[in-house]
Amino acid sequence: MRHKQPAQLLLLVALVATIGGAMLLSPASAAPLVSAQRATIAVRGLIRPDLVRAEIVTFNTGEVGDYRVDRGVVRKLRGRQLTLAERDGTLNTFKLSSATQIRIDDRRGSAKRVQRGMRAAVIRDGNGTVSWLYVARRLPDRSLVKIRSLLSTDFVRAAVISWTGGAVLDSRVDTGVIESVDDVSLTLQESDGASWSEQFDGAPAVWVNNMASSTTDLAAGMRVTTIGTGDGVVSQVWAYGKKLGVGKK
Repeated sequence: MRHKQPAQLLLLVALVATIGGAMLLSPASAAPLVSAQRATIAVRGLIRPDLVRAEIVTFNTGEVGDYRVDRGVVRKLRGRQLTLAERDGTLNTFKLSSATQIRIDDRRGSAKRVQRGMRAAVIRDGNGTVSWLYVARRLPDRSLVKIRSLLSTDFVRAAVISWTGGAVLDSRVDTGVIESVDDVSLTLQESDGASWSEQFDGAPAVWVNNMASSTTDLAAGMRVTTIGTGDGVVSQVWAYGKKLGVGKK
């Protein structure tokens, strides 16, 4: 994933801050409007029409799901080899199989009906063959509904590449339990066993138990959802759990 420029980080902050058409904080009272549902909405908000590709990891009953999503324009389909031209200029080729589910304008279709120039989205499990192919000949493109469904209660983390304002926007979302935290960084223990360390940006937006807070209110053992750049600089933190004397040392 490419690194995100500072201007792109502002785009991400603006996206999350305006989820649902309202600011997350009331200017008059600073009363929080966020909740666990708001964090979920913010995360799903990264799956937008300008999505290029994503990797979404889930964990359920001891099994890790590693879903790879790519979107672009069909360059060619020869046999079972599908080539997409993606918005950032990347050309990727994917292998279909007899088990690939194909939807064309939200209706069941076949590979024979897929033509050059059509918009398409593919989902794979890891580096395997395409499990799901959505082709849009006309708007609306409903592939995003399917992709957002991967951000379920089993969701662990996602790396997301979008094309915004003529530039690449590289974002990352993580969920887990805080293992350690200080003034500049935190380390998460994620449900699939992975450990991930992140740096806070200059002024991260933090909510603890739905209250506008700061990084000093975070503590080991809290469950968190973080949103930031692909290289691990966090701009948004939603935390849930107990800390005696929240907001005090």
